[in-house]
Amino acid sequence: MTNEMPAHVAVAQRKIGKFLKRSRPGLGEPIVELRDENGRIPALEITWESSGNDDWAITALNQRTLDKRMIDSTIVECRVFFAEREDCYLPGVVSALQTLLPPEKAAERKPLKDRVSQVVRGSRIGASGPVFYSGRLEMDNGLGPGQLLGSDLIAMDYIYGAALHEDDERLARLDNVQPESQLKAVMYHFNDLLHVVANVRAQIENDLTKGYFELPRMR
Repeated sequence: MTNEMPAHVAVAQRKIGKFLKRSRPGLGEPIVELRDENGRIPALEITWESSGNDDWAITALNQRTLDKRMIDSTIVECRVFFAEREDCYLPGVVSALQTLLPPEKAAERKPLKDRVSQVVRGSRIGASGPVFYSGRLEMDNGLGPGQLLGSDLIAMDYIYGAALHEDDERLARLDNVQPESQLKAVMYHFNDLLHVVANVRAQIENDLTKGYFELPRMR
């Protein structure tokens, strides 16, 4: 008789352990710091002033200026959560959590799995669709005539075409998008990614605290 742990359980524990290390507080901090009190990142800041008698006037319109190095460093820091072969790939982490939980608790984590799949599917972020569109109306942006580029595609083109690799097809599409719009696309979709990373971490910590599963002591 042996007490050897089943291989799939050991794999699941390793994934959860690695995820907890990589998702520590401070992850993606440059982007997180841009959020408002509702966790969203405003596209535009508008300043209003009263001139009396219930009259209000716009006195300033401010758009955020994004730093390319900040965005690039966040991509490098967070790529493990959306790269399919990584242990910290978010859909895989949720599946690992379900493997370690009692069956009834694993079934209760389906809403979390569904939420993650709205943000990460395959090796792409923004599975639920674009936040905005960009490109040049008078030309083919790389999808066919008359089609603008969605921010979800722009973000992935920037990540895999400019930040991590130099994919000629992706770089050609980025030629049709202003540099600031490229960075904004990554910022908005990474904000969603960082939210679901925090959601998954909170659920894992909750389940550990309540004793639904255990992890071997991590070094």
